[in-house]
Amino acid sequence: MVQRSAAKYVQNDYHYTSSVTNMLRELKWSTLEERRKQASLTMLYKIHNKQVNVDHSHLTTTRNNKFLFPHSKTKHPINSFFPRAIRLPTEIKDAPTVPAFASGLNKFYAFN
Repeated sequence: MVQRSAAKYVQNDYHYTSSVTNMLRELKWSTLEERRKQASLTMLYKIHNKQVNVDHSHLTTTRNNKFLFPHSKTKHPINSFFPRAIRLPTEIKDAPTVPAFASGLNKFYAFN
């Protein structure tokens, strides 16, 4: 709701027949869902590259340093942080810097 109000403010269009969806499309603003996804993927990149001190040894193999999906009998954990963030192409996961990683995410998900 805040983003929709901000779009009206930025466009200076408060008419009740105006389409806020069209305003958001014109402004090319990312949705909250897209921003959350990008933030969690960037955090996973930082954790994996030891830029943030979070133990993830239980999620990686020692031989090829790839992430593993935690085993579960239900589908609920698949939507938790690590499994949701793991599904990325290798060229994005292996980016040398955070800006390169973010750029790869933008291209892959077309956030902008």
